[in-house]
Amino acid sequence: MKNIIYQIIIIFYFTTNILNANPAKIDGLKFYTLGDDNMPWFNLDNEKDLIDLSNIDCQWSHGKKTKCRMHLSPLYNFPKDGLLIQNKIVRSGKFAWKFKNGDGDCGQQRKSDECNTFRERSEVSMLGLKSKNTWFKFSIYIPENSEFTIPISNTIWQIHSKAGPVNFMFRVAPNGDLQWTDFVNHSFGGFDTYKILEANNVKGKWNDFVINMEFVDWPNKSFIKIWANNELVVNYSGLTNNNISKQSYMKFGIYKSNINRFNLMHKDNPPKRADTVVYYDSIAIGKKCKDLKLDKENNSCNKLK
Repeated sequence: MKNIIYQIIIIFYFTTNILNANPAKIDGLKFYTLGDDNMPWFNLDNEKDLIDLSNIDCQWSHGKKTKCRMHLSPLYNFPKDGLLIQNKIVRSGKFAWKFKNGDGDCGQQRKSDECNTFRERSEVSMLGLKSKNTWFKFSIYIPENSEFTIPISNTIWQIHSKAGPVNFMFRVAPNGDLQWTDFVNHSFGGFDTYKILEANNVKGKWNDFVINMEFVDWPNKSFIKIWANNELVVNYSGLTNNNISKQSYMKFGIYKSNINRFNLMHKDNPPKRADTVVYYDSIAIGKKCKDLKLDKENNSCNKLK
């Protein structure tokens, strides 16, 4: 009986949160829902400039093919000023994404209140990818004054699994390096890390990334390759999916976790943290390198060393 009452309270709590959530209003994004899913799906006014998904297919959770759709994360109470489409700092074309996440910028997902689980995020997420050999490109600019507070875990790009855990992340390490963090290939639990960029090359400039992965079902293994500014910085064979989900998808933006570490470090009287700001541009996903159209950034598949 107590368990039933508890479940009713939880359902009521999250239903109330969703109903009272502040709907995001972001210039350049047109929000829509599909049926009664109450999801913050959106289309972009300048989609071809900001992200190219025309050469890749996505899928629903049951596997049916569909066009690639994007939504905000967190789903409800997305942080105010957490995302801006702007034209001042741009890698190619006329527009780029600007994400900002500050102290207390948290929201709710379908089954959790991240404000109570020491997480903050301002991200864009998408449906699962329906492909094996998959190519990604994206460019990132991090201003010099963008703060990545220690010892909080600071993530700026993810490969996640539908209804399962994260598989891979781009993380800013405590020493300022940019790292590839692998959660599915490890010897003793936790994760493995690979350096992508030295700390002195992470901020104040555009950095271009290309990733080529073949998503195969667990426990099969395949390849993982990452180029940073045309230089091959990660190259190994391993698991590309976990044992819970066969569907992988991309997330980009700012995600912070383990904020309680910072609070404990300051004996539960932490100072206010400064904002984290990250710009993204030249995003594309395809089945072949040529699908990425690297020439828009004066690059080419032939330059990938």
